[in-house]
Amino acid sequence: MGDKKAEYTQPSPTADLALSCLARGDAEQAESLLRTHLRHNPEDAQAWHAMACVARAGGKAAVAVALASKAVGLGAEPFFYLTLGLALLELGHVEEARAAVNVVVLSTPQDPRAQDAMAQIMEKMGRLDEAEQALKKALALRPLEQVRHMTLAAFLARHGRAEDAAAVSARALTLEGEAVAAHNLHGMVLEQAGRLAQAEPHFAIVAQAMPDNAQALANHGAALFAQQRYGEAEAALRSSAALAPAVVQTRANLGLVCMAQGDLHMAEAELATAYRLQPSDARLALNYGTVLMDLGRREEAEALFVQAMHYAATTPDKARATLNLATLCLATGRFAQGWTLFEARKTLLAPPLRVASLPEWDGTTTAKTVLLYAEQGLGDSLQFLRYVDAAVQKAPINLLVPQTMQRLVQCLLPRWHGRVSLCTPEQAAMADVRCSLLSLPYVLDMAGPWAWQVEGAWGANPTKPVRSKGVLVGLCWAGNPRYQFDLRRSIAPGLLRHLAGVRDVCFQALQPCADFLTVPIPVLPLPEGDLLAMARVMASLDVVVSVDTMVIHLAGLMGKPALLLNRYGGDWRWGAGSVVAGTPPGALERSVWYPSVQIARQPAPVGGKASWLQPLAAAAQWLEQAVQAKSSG
Repeated sequence: MGDKKAEYTQPSPTADLALSCLARGDAEQAESLLRTHLRHNPEDAQAWHAMACVARAGGKAAVAVALASKAVGLGAEPFFYLTLGLALLELGHVEEARAAVNVVVLSTPQDPRAQDAMAQIMEKMGRLDEAEQALKKALALRPLEQVRHMTLAAFLARHGRAEDAAAVSARALTLEGEAVAAHNLHGMVLEQAGRLAQAEPHFAIVAQAMPDNAQALANHGAALFAQQRYGEAEAALRSSAALAPAVVQTRANLGLVCMAQGDLHMAEAELATAYRLQPSDARLALNYGTVLMDLGRREEAEALFVQAMHYAATTPDKARATLNLATLCLATGRFAQGWTLFEARKTLLAPPLRVASLPEWDGTTTAKTVLLYAEQGLGDSLQFLRYVDAAVQKAPINLLVPQTMQRLVQCLLPRWHGRVSLCTPEQAAMADVRCSLLSLPYVLDMAGPWAWQVEGAWGANPTKPVRSKGVLVGLCWAGNPRYQFDLRRSIAPGLLRHLAGVRDVCFQALQPCADFLTVPIPVLPLPEGDLLAMARVMASLDVVVSVDTMVIHLAGLMGKPALLLNRYGGDWRWGAGSVVAGTPPGALERSVWYPSVQIARQPAPVGGKASWLQPLAAAAQWLEQAVQAKSSG
């Protein structure tokens, strides 16, 4: 590296001018100025250092090392060592880089650039604590410089500390709120932290400032998708794809946005494009297979799920692919295989924290107490409660269900003759072994679906609707709006006008509704309460009409005549393996799980999107038949 001189070098106007050119992006002019100057002034250390900076900017690290070493040999400026150290680091000479930068740290401890450089070296050496401390020293030296906060935030994000990074990048924005780079970093950090919806306003600023930048538009589109602003997300992603048509993630996200809107044919086209660009990517194969399964192309979907299982780089990715294959098997009636594969969900969904240490029950007869716990949605829990009938023949049961289900399940306890006890989360760990409700068909070796219903267990309804002479209809038209793909299974309130022509019916809402003015038919509001309160309301109804939510499961469990308005593709539990043809021929299908539930399906997509008009027409006809049946006794 040469001997360090006793005195610093004199300023060099030419070097300063060249570095100004370099800062403007004119490296060619900077190099020309320096070459001319050095032919006449070969002892100008500042100029040799500036040449090293030009070489580094051009990606010529080895040349930069030689030039910076020349500068060091002529002068004693600390920043010569800084450039030398960074160039050595780029060549992979980490220890030599550390030695060079250490000269700067010792000679100018108040220079944040030296701390930044040392942080890069420590990070490369895997000494992350020291790297973080160096970055924090740089920040302490220049607490009002936005770049210091951004550098620390980027470091924390790189090493999996997304929440810490988000706190630091948020502070960066308080220093200069209009800085596009800071908004972009904060958005990226929020995305890494799983807070993509919160990243949207920051990505929006970046996209507005860089309307021709494909990545900025893609980031904004993904964030809009997370906010369920599907039309805007599609527009942003299409603009991005027009600028950069071969970016895999953009095409994949565009496909998912189309799928969420129910445009399955467009979703298939986009996801197919993404998959063909990168066929060995497990997630792309999984997404493409999912839309093919919804389109009824099951053999192709199955091949893609198997491929995704093979190519999965992580255990969660393999589990997701396995779980999708499981639902395909269940939908097509291959229950023994489906339940086995369905166990893959346990990789993705941990048991309740207090019971995670309990060993799993294998379904054998035992005197030990088995904790059965609910998982996923309320509809799943209601459907799988039927397996408790078989579980109590094997072991005493403690049952852990969500708070909103507890009073409902309390009404079921007499049927299990004291072999089942409800427990709180705090009491759950008192059991000996555990098992998810959704694992019961697997551990109990109960392959096929079987009917189950409970009547007359719910008690009186204290808020019983006023009985009309006609048919009292429970109505649920929408699912949980927080679910990313809820739009496909839910019906826009305005479409309920297609039921307005049915005479002698009174509609009772079976879902909360913030604004009944959007509903074009008279509907009684749902009283507040838990599932038992809803069951008591439902018990006073004649029939139920619902989309695929918990409501249809509750109606089926109670044996209430019900019509499911099912989206095209639909969930596995309403697939071909779980229904029987209606009688007489041409009548609506009937669920095997719930014999009181009939099914009206969306027809195949026309023009890319499935329509609710046909299921609603079927619902109107079904209700007219219910009115006729009641009037005739």
